[in-house]
Amino acid sequence: RELVPLMGELGFFGANLEGYGCAGMSNVEYGLVMQELERGDSGVRSFVSVQSALVMYPIYAFGSDQQKQTWLPALQKGEKLGCFGLTEPDFGSNPGGMRTRARKVGQEYVLNGEKMWITSGSIADVAVIWAKVEQEENLVRGFLVETDRPGFRAEDIHGKWSLRASVTSSLSLQDV
Repeated sequence: RELVPLMGELGFFGANLEGYGCAGMSNVEYGLVMQELERGDSGVRSFVSVQSALVMYPIYAFGSDQQKQTWLPALQKGEKLGCFGLTEPDFGSNPGGMRTRARKVGQEYVLNGEKMWITSGSIADVAVIWAKVEQEENLVRGFLVETDRPGFRAEDIHGKWSLRASVTSSLSLQDV
């Protein structure tokens, strides 16, 4: 965790995005940064690439202006951390078999489900959670979920054989 602010200062987070304090690198430059981080430690590269490509990019590409202003500058600096919740215990990263569901209630969605092998899950401030929307013929959508919401729980997975420098978690969403 002590490396997070330093990596933010160096421009590693969201390095290939424009604005919001991001470095604005080309995709090739960003790829080279990831390659060098990987050469040092796969867990560090995993952390940076999840923060950048799997959390910041979806917010950048598909988020509202308010979501972008709220999350991207803080994620870029490493003041806030994110995780990406796709993989599930029974189906891996297969969205077709996904069991996590979102149900529209008024103007909000309520999520229920379980995620597994989630990088940064227990240290994240925001999670990009993938779920099937019940009222939309189970169309898969991504949702930004603040991890301090009631019903959100993350627990670390211990005893991994690889990526041990990377925090890996299971997530549980109960009426979030």
